[in-house]
Amino acid sequence: MTFQSDTALRDEATRLFSEYAKSEYDVIRLRAIQALTAIGAKSSPALVEALLDDDEDVRQDAAQALGALGVKEAAPQLLENLIHDPCGEVKLACVTALAELKAADAAPYLRMLVTGRGEEITWDEDELHQDEWDDWLDAQIASIKALGAMGDEAAIEPIVLALMDEDGQELGDVACEALGRIGQPSVPTLGVFTQSSNRRLRHRALRTIAAIGGDEAEAILRKALSDKDGAIRLLAYEALMPDDPALVDQALTDAIEDIRIAALNRSGFSEPELLDRMMRDPGAKVQLALIERLERDTPIADSDDLRWQVLDFLATGQQPEVSAQAFGLLAALAPQLVTDRLNALFSAGVDDLKAERLQWAIVDALASSPLGEAAEWLQRACRSPFRSVRLKAVASLAMIVTDENRPHVNQQQGRELLLSYALAPMPVVAEEEPEETAPKTDIAALEEAGLDVSEGGENGPTSSLGAILGHDAIAAEMTQEAEEGDMQPLTPREQALLAKATRHPKRRRVALDDNAEALERETRLSAIRLLGEVRGMQVMLAQIAKDPETDIAQQALSALGVSVARHGAELSQKQLVELITLGLSHTDSGLSLQALKLLQQADLPPQDALRGKLRAMLKTGDTPFRIDAMHILTKWDGTADVARGLLDDVSAPVRQAAMRLMSEIAPDQAGAAIVPFLLANPEQRIVTYVNDSTPAVVSIGRTLLAELRDHDRRAEWPIMISALADLLGEGSRAV
Repeated sequence: MTFQSDTALRDEATRLFSEYAKSEYDVIRLRAIQALTAIGAKSSPALVEALLDDDEDVRQDAAQALGALGVKEAAPQLLENLIHDPCGEVKLACVTALAELKAADAAPYLRMLVTGRGEEITWDEDELHQDEWDDWLDAQIASIKALGAMGDEAAIEPIVLALMDEDGQELGDVACEALGRIGQPSVPTLGVFTQSSNRRLRHRALRTIAAIGGDEAEAILRKALSDKDGAIRLLAYEALMPDDPALVDQALTDAIEDIRIAALNRSGFSEPELLDRMMRDPGAKVQLALIERLERDTPIADSDDLRWQVLDFLATGQQPEVSAQAFGLLAALAPQLVTDRLNALFSAGVDDLKAERLQWAIVDALASSPLGEAAEWLQRACRSPFRSVRLKAVASLAMIVTDENRPHVNQQQGRELLLSYALAPMPVVAEEEPEETAPKTDIAALEEAGLDVSEGGENGPTSSLGAILGHDAIAAEMTQEAEEGDMQPLTPREQALLAKATRHPKRRRVALDDNAEALERETRLSAIRLLGEVRGMQVMLAQIAKDPETDIAQQALSALGVSVARHGAELSQKQLVELITLGLSHTDSGLSLQALKLLQQADLPPQDALRGKLRAMLKTGDTPFRIDAMHILTKWDGTADVARGLLDDVSAPVRQAAMRLMSEIAPDQAGAAIVPFLLANPEQRIVTYVNDSTPAVVSIGRTLLAELRDHDRRAEWPIMISALADLLGEGSRAV
């Protein structure tokens, strides 16, 4: 479709919208004004004329449109509306529009609105009493912003008066923003604000001064370097250090860690100087920032290395996060020197929260380690009792393997490890058959516990409760528990695991603080997913996809689809067809759907053996099946027949997908198909169905224009006007 045809459609729509902007129906006028705005019809006189419309919503939208479109000729009428239009919302729209048009004649009236309602400006007093909201408050903020956008130096004084009004609304942020846009003339005023008792205003003013710059601003910033407020000093240092390196040394001695970190980021320290700073600066945030800056490509060979000495000292310190990061870097650069500690750490139990933090930091560092041993410790991390550590370790292996820009020493080993986890069979939990024994009576159980349950025995009566209470040790324990009454309830996780243990009485044991079986399974599924990112793994994924466990097979098919889409097919057409056929025939719907998606991603030529299955899915399959089957069959057939047959489908997503497909395959038929659906579903956006097709836009647009001329369908015109505007809008696919 030619550009001229598209332009002709837009011009015709502009004329129609301009005509409907004068309709006797306010809803049609409103939609027409909105439509003219959407398609960027700045030359339409209807927009300016709409400022005099009887409906205040139309006037408001027209004012917004004229400002957004930059129609400078509208400035006089916008100013008239600002002064005389009684509607507060229209005034607000006019303020913004006049600012966008840089209308200098409006500035005096905007300054009036900064400090009050203005004697020359008309307001609807009844509206104030009815809504219990003073529209001037919105106009005040809009006027301050407008004057800032216009760079009106004369507005500084009224802005200050408004800000200082004790009975007024909070204007600190909007006032500083406006003064910042006015620029250098505002610096003295902003300097006064930096001495305010309002901490937020002081910060905002100083930040604005820093953004404006200049000699006067620099003098104020230098004075702020000695401010008692650390956040103020930080703002000043950040603004001044780029042009005054001498301030870096001064900032390094500040009591606030964030200031020292800002100075470090500006320093050109060598690695020995960074290490020296680590030992001398006790701040945890500073030490973490320094660790982050250390070079990570050169291994630590022995304990004489200064990096070892400093990191080892920090790793054994009392600051948990610093200790974890230092230890992590040691594990990445000198694993041979911390082998014993690493072994002990990875043998920790799941209750050791410190171990989890340390393991996480180690895995984080190992991902970029230059040493071959890193893969071995990542392998240990993949068996951690902590779920977060396991998943991060498996993901780190995938990052190493897929880093094509920087070949990693552990890439091959990482591939093998990922593959081994993906192929690993699930461990079978050993079950023990319970011994067939006769149930013991209460008396027998008590006798086995060593209690005298004879009549009149020294341990008390023969009833179970009585016997237990007669045992001194047991009685004392039970009495203490009853008196304290503060036994902790089970956590939700413990309750769930306990319920699981109850449902499976044959299991050897169920630990309430861990679930090794679930972790093993999640590790395997994660590894399978990540194999989809790795080139050359499609053969192995195809093998895993034949696993008898549907979850495993489904995950493998999904990963295979990702791999095919990313790297192209590495399997033969025959292998893919066999695998897809097997998946489509499976009783599990999730697995079948993944097979269908793989068929779509594999971009295979038409397969007569699969065509029947796909056509059956169009009739009986769930929504995702019908959508994917429709796309595949449409591509194989090269016509829109399948999509056309689903335009009346019971599922809205299927209908939408069919319409998008039609706009691509048969754009000349798109209008006849999509417009009726749109009218029945006005909440839908029409561009959803266009699918980047200019011919479809023109087809739908022509259909809408024809319907908009049918006066018998006037009730549907508002929907059609919005749809056509959406279709031809500045951000639409038509442009």
